[in-house]
Amino acid sequence: MTATQDDAATGETAAGPPRGLFTLLAACSALGPVSTLLLIAALPSIRDEFGASTAATQAVSSVFLFTFAAGIPLAGPLSDRYGRRPLLLGGLGVFIIGSVLAYFAPTLELVVVARIIQAAGCAATTTVSRAVLGDIYPDWRLARALANLTLIMMIGTSLSPYVGGLLAERAGWHAPFLLLLTLSGMIGLVALRALPETRVAHSGSMSLAAVGRASVDVLRNRAFVGCAVDAGMMYALYLGFITVAPYLLADMLGRPATDFGLYIMLLSLGYFMGNLYVSRLRGHAALERVARFGIWLQAVSACAAFGFVLAGLTDPIWWFGPMLPLAFAQGLALPHVTATAVRLAPGYAGVASGMIGFAQQTCAALAVQAMGFVPTDTPLPVLGFCATLSLVSIGAMMLLERMIRQQPASREDPSP
Repeated sequence: MTATQDDAATGETAAGPPRGLFTLLAACSALGPVSTLLLIAALPSIRDEFGASTAATQAVSSVFLFTFAAGIPLAGPLSDRYGRRPLLLGGLGVFIIGSVLAYFAPTLELVVVARIIQAAGCAATTTVSRAVLGDIYPDWRLARALANLTLIMMIGTSLSPYVGGLLAERAGWHAPFLLLLTLSGMIGLVALRALPETRVAHSGSMSLAAVGRASVDVLRNRAFVGCAVDAGMMYALYLGFITVAPYLLADMLGRPATDFGLYIMLLSLGYFMGNLYVSRLRGHAALERVARFGIWLQAVSACAAFGFVLAGLTDPIWWFGPMLPLAFAQGLALPHVTATAVRLAPGYAGVASGMIGFAQQTCAALAVQAMGFVPTDTPLPVLGFCATLSLVSIGAMMLLERMIRQQPASREDPSP
């Protein structure tokens, strides 16, 4: 089946959503990653401000991710039941409340509480953004749409670590929260005016019990679980590394927070290039081949970084350098893995988006908190952790491919 025939069969045009809507969805989807990346460079300052341990300070990130993970499976079914628009607008409102509380928080404990509130809002905005694309693209084009969404998101996520470090150095650790408050308020005003309702109308009952049964059915699909595990390993690898890196630069080398932001911009560039390449592909088979290559490249890069430091090469270029191709590799693989998961739940894009997001955020939260207990005077522990997860990701990919081959033949076009 050709791309044109595929469009006709699904009732969608290749043009997809208007450019303005696509940009809005990217901004809503980016709110979670930006709120994490903007604060990473400020974590050493927060630790010093409250005289806390590294493990306690890591809760600013890990509790956010845990709450994000817990909220996503709820946000997906709720958006299937009540609609995309109410959930996204409500999520933005909750995030704004959390940002106000965080800005005025006088203790580390209140900062953590504020991050819980922010994460609850982000669970809705991220899940609904993916679900809207799932409504519009029910076929192989979803992977390309997710890659394009990420390209727009990268404008914010690539600059966030550097901007967060700069704000923390010049105006204190409260300043990033003020920026988040401003950004979320602007996004909320645009969404209130421009976000349409795209939820697919179901012929049967759409009670919460019905959506709950759909969630159970999704989890019974072993191929979907394989996608969730693989996506979780990749995200945990990335977040585990970048949340420890600022402590390493500060404690081991005495580098300022802005240095971390500059290094992370290289990783963002790699991920951007990977998504850019995916956005130019057509057809399920091409996307699958590229994703497989990306997962292998991720493992080679992570193991190379670990090997360099093990050999005594401790300058940051030896552990940040291999992360550039690693980020490129993740940009190649993650859109296909995520899109495959969403396609495995036809008609319930919200449920699938919620489940895949839950896996990613839970794995990342566990990785971030675990990394709070490793020494910060050497990069060996975190790089060994990254190398291990990259090998687990390869195993998950192999199992996933086997499970998908055992399923009934898909109606998707296997060729460009």
